[in-house]
This record gives sequence, C-alpha cells and structure tokens, in this order.
Amino acid sequence: MASASDLNRPHLLPPSDINPRTDAPLDFPDRGFGALTADDYRVLGFMSGLEVHQQLATARKLFCRCPAGIRVDHFDTEVLRHMRPTLSELGEYDGCALMEFKTRKEIVYQLERGTVCTYEIDDTPPFEINPEAVEIAIEVAQLFHLNLVQELHVMRKQYLDGSIPTGFQRTAMVGLDGEIPFVDKELGIDRPLRIRQLSLEEDSCREISDIGHRIVFRTDRLGTPLTEVVTEPEMLSPLELQAAARLVARTTRASGRVRRGAGAARQDVNVSIAGGRRIEIKGVSHHKGLPLLVHNEAYRQLNLLRIREELRRRGVQPQWFILPPGNGDAEESDGVLDATAILSGCDFAPLRDSLDAGESALAVRLRGFKGLLLHRTQPGVTFANEFADRVRVIACLTARPFLIHSDIEGYGLEHALWSQLHKALQCEEQDAMIVVWGPRRDLDTAVREIFIRAKDALIGVPAETRQAFPDGTNGFERILPGVDRMYPDTDTPPVPIDDALVERIRLELPERPWEKTRRCISLGLPPDAIDRLLDAPWCKLFDQLQAEGAVAQRITYALEKRLPHWWREWGHRELPSAERLRPWAKALADGEVHPQACEAILDRLLRESDRPAEEIVAAYRSSEGDEKELAELLESIERDCAFLRVKEIEPALRWAMGRLMAAFKGKRTPEELRERAVKALASGGVQ
Repeated sequence: MASASDLNRPHLLPPSDINPRTDAPLDFPDRGFGALTADDYRVLGFMSGLEVHQQLATARKLFCRCPAGIRVDHFDTEVLRHMRPTLSELGEYDGCALMEFKTRKEIVYQLERGTVCTYEIDDTPPFEINPEAVEIAIEVAQLFHLNLVQELHVMRKQYLDGSIPTGFQRTAMVGLDGEIPFVDKELGIDRPLRIRQLSLEEDSCREISDIGHRIVFRTDRLGTPLTEVVTEPEMLSPLELQAAARLVARTTRASGRVRRGAGAARQDVNVSIAGGRRIEIKGVSHHKGLPLLVHNEAYRQLNLLRIREELRRRGVQPQWFILPPGNGDAEESDGVLDATAILSGCDFAPLRDSLDAGESALAVRLRGFKGLLLHRTQPGVTFANEFADRVRVIACLTARPFLIHSDIEGYGLEHALWSQLHKALQCEEQDAMIVVWGPRRDLDTAVREIFIRAKDALIGVPAETRQAFPDGTNGFERILPGVDRMYPDTDTPPVPIDDALVERIRLELPERPWEKTRRCISLGLPPDAIDRLLDAPWCKLFDQLQAEGAVAQRITYALEKRLPHWWREWGHRELPSAERLRPWAKALADGEVHPQACEAILDRLLRESDRPAEEIVAAYRSSEGDEKELAELLESIERDCAFLRVKEIEPALRWAMGRLMAAFKGKRTPEELRERAVKALASGGVQ
C-alpha cells in the first residue's frame, strides 16, 4: 500500500481507476471546504488530475472544410437519429452503450447550412486532417515539453451520448510524457507538473436541450479542432488542483492561437480518495469553483464508503438486487410492487397528479437500507439523490419530484400508506422503500436502475462520469466508458510529422507562462497584476507595446479597467491593434503626457476609431502655451464669480473644476487644478 508521502514520488503511478491506497479513513470528520489543510487531504488520500480541452483558432474544422468558430442562433433543417448498441469483435456489449440505449433517446441535430456539411452528419468520409490544426497542436505540445510522435495516427474514441453523430470522436496523439515547472509560493509547491499526453481532437455538438427522451444538439461547434491535455493524477489538494489548472490553461493559451470566450475551453477533473476510485467530473468551465467541487466529491466518496461498510455490517448481499434480464415488467419480480391502486387516493400532490393523468407508481423494497437514504453525501444532498439522479438520467423521468422514500418522516405519504406498502412488500425492520411514478414503460427502467444502484452501494464508489453543478455539488451523468473505447480509424491514413516543421515551430515558440512571469517581474509589475495579466485576453497586446517600469503598470491597469468596460458598451469583444495603441504607450514612456491622462487617452483611442491615434495623443501633450491658457481660464473663473447664484465654496468649486478638467484633464493633476481653483474663487469673493 502506498503512503501519503509515496504519492509525491514520480515513479509511483496509480491504476487507471482505483486509488492506490485502500485504507479508507472512515473516521475522518466531515468538514466544509476551507477547514482542511494540505496534510488533511493527504490523510484522506485525495488524488486528482485534469483533462483540459482547448479549441484552436483555425479557419476550418478538423476533418472537413467548413468554417470553424462560428456560433449560430438558427438552423435550416433537423436530422433525427436513434442509437443502438452493437456487439464488438469479442462478442461483447460496451456498458456505456447499453446505458445510453436504455434511455431510448430521440437525438435531434439542428443543421445550419453555413457551418455543416455531409461529413458532420456521417454521410461522407473524413477529409485530410487540417494542417493548420496540426501545426498549432505541435506548437502547444512543445510548450509542454512533450515528446512528439513521428506520425499522427487517427483513432476513434467512442462518444455514446449522441453529441457526435458518428458515435465516436476522431482523435490523434501528438505528444507524450512531458513536464513543466509548477511553482506556487503560497501553496509551497516547487516541482514539475507532469503531462501524460496531448491529443488533437474534433469537438462535439453543442447541447440545446435535454428533456425526457428527446435531446437536441446544434452542429455549429461539431468538428472544431481542439487539444486535450492530460496531466498525471498528482494534485493532492483542491487548491493545488486549481493552481495546476490555471498553469495548464496559461501554457496552452501562450501560443496565442487558441479561441477565447464561453465554451472555448473546458476541463474534466478526475478525483479519488483512499478506498475509492476515479470519478470523472465533466465540463467544468472555470477555475474558481474547482476547489469546492473536488472537495465535495472527496467527501461524497468518503460517505459512500461509510455506507458500504454499514451495509456489509448488516449482512446485505448483492444478489438481493438482481432483476430477471430481458424486457419483462419489473413489477413481476420480488421486491417490486405495482402500487398504483394503493396510492390512487393519496394526498401527495405530485404523485396524485401523475396517477390522475393515467401514469403508474411502483414501490421497491431495499433490503437492509433503512435509515441510509438520508445519509448526507454532499452539502444539501443525501444518498437518496444517488438513486434519483440515476433514474432521472436513464429512465428520463421529467416530473419534479418523481421519487420518494420511506426514510423521510412527515413528507410524501401518510404513515398508513407506508405501512400498507411495507406489509405488501413483506419488508423487515431494516428495510427501506422507494416509490417511483411516471409512464409505465419508463418505470421498468427506473426500477432496474434503483436495483443496480443499490447493488453498487456494496462496491462503495461506482465508476461514473458526473456533471458539475454551479453550487459545487455534482450529479450522475453516465457510467465510465470501458477501457476499449479507442480503436484505429480506418478512414484516415497516418500523417508523418516533418522534422523541418517541428524545428521551425521550436525556433518561433512564444514565451511560456513562467518565462513571462520572470520578465514581468523585471519590468516592475507587482505579483497580483502579473497573475491577472497572464489570464487576460490582452496579454499578447501588452507584450507588443513593450512598456517598462511604472509605464508598464499604468498600461496594465488601464487595459484591465477600460477594455472590459468598452466591450460591454460596444456589445462584442475585439482587441485594438498594437499599432493603434503604440503612440499612446510611447508618449507615456517619453513623459510627453501626464500619467493622469493614461485612461482618458485609451478611451478616446477605442471610441474614436476613425481619428488618427497621433492626433488624439497630441491633444494631451504638454506645450509651452498650457500655462498661459490655464492662467487665462482661471482669470475667467474669477471674473464669473460675480454671476454665481451661490457663494458657498463646495458648489462653486464643482463648477470651476468642471471647466478646468474639461480643458486640462491629463495635462495637470486634479490636486493641482483644485488648489488653483480655490485661489481663483477666493479672489472672486467665494469663501
């Protein structure tokens, strides 16, 4: 068994699914996020890794010539498909394929003629792989110090949720076994971050809706080239994982050839604790919520292991939760009761309304589960949600709620009805009951999933893919695909990687984030400004302006403050060119304009795009006549005091400063103008 300290040793690689430590710390106290130290997470056996997906800024898609990066809000036609599992060459069905088949989903693809062709709907073989995407992927791989492959071999990775019409994603390995410096002084980290691999892949469809048995996708995003960077599972605390995610994202974006904005970057997180197994949480779109998300998953696994131990102590057996195979009615089995007649007159409105609409209700006996369905697994979430999530996803029940259980007292059914069901199901004292309602055909699937989840409780942590929720919790999405989900694509020939291309890219590599950090420190930028700059879309623009010292700080803060404001006002994100802003940066560096004018000049350069930049900057340059003009304006203010209706200093000062700032903003500091305005007003009789 590996100890907590062993997990820091690079030669110890955990198995693909099982945490290398089996000593589940069941007596570890439940604590909220922020209450644990890094050592506490080591006691838990916390391990985590990342799979970071980043769209590439190519003109075309990966395996066809349709334009990439276009998001449409309309469609021209729809295609309806159903997926069904097929036997492999070994005569076996993939478990994930069977799960998706049980959902009986209608998969609808919305097609817009300008962003899709017959390749995307699986009616045409793939085109030659996009050379621009290959070049960018090689560049990103070199940024991570990965060992490049000599040939790209395209593989098929099963994608069985309908988001890719073919049922598989075409992907090619680009680089393996790399590492980058991982330094975070606040967390005490100073070691390499090991990168397992980088792949070049095609993106999936964009989900529009998923209601009941019908899921709708739009194909504008389908086929967009993206890279997938996979780290080793070496992050041993939630904050360490967050720091690693930011580093991977910054390194990928350092190429300057990736897309930004909503949906352009997504990450999947793999998490396990001692005694647990790898759980993949899909589609985490931001870094801010990562620590809370994985902290909650760690405690979910810990509580599932506690439930497993209690079930074993009670002598619960897995064979108690096996239904006959086939398409027969589940209510014909032991432990399942058609409760429609018994519950037809109940007072619980959701159930009563369902039965009044002609739907049915089934009651399920869970032997040995009494009291466990209320066991908390995540904040605000109990073990009963593990059953409800699985039923919702696979049986596609849409009512809210569609399930109640006997561990809740004073909610749902009256005590007399629970007693009647208890007797009809021949329950014993340690048994729990679940009542589920909905269309008759869906209930058979629902009951089977309840029994599967009950049997999985004896495993502890079932192998699942889960989805992240905004509150930091997560829910069931599907079971993990099998290990044989990838196989060669016979439609695409190997693509040799030219040594001359690799060398050219190597010589033109941009700065890596840690290199840029050192340079920004030498420019005089404070650490907090550097941290924000590395994540900002204007990072490359800042580099092109070549500012140093105090000027670099002013430009950084001005871009950070004014560009987002301008984008909100303008309605879309577009960076100004370096040529447009260079006269502004040079004037600041040469001391030709006052630092106070920094943001004012930038605002005008953004708004008055039809005016030459030099003309705008010239209006803020100091000149020999400025002092004479200021003196004349102050004399005018002094004379006009006689016509003021107020003689108090504050309202008069606001009037005077309005005139002065309009003429000298950026040429004089507000403090200097205020001091001279007070003197002029006093001379004019305003005290």
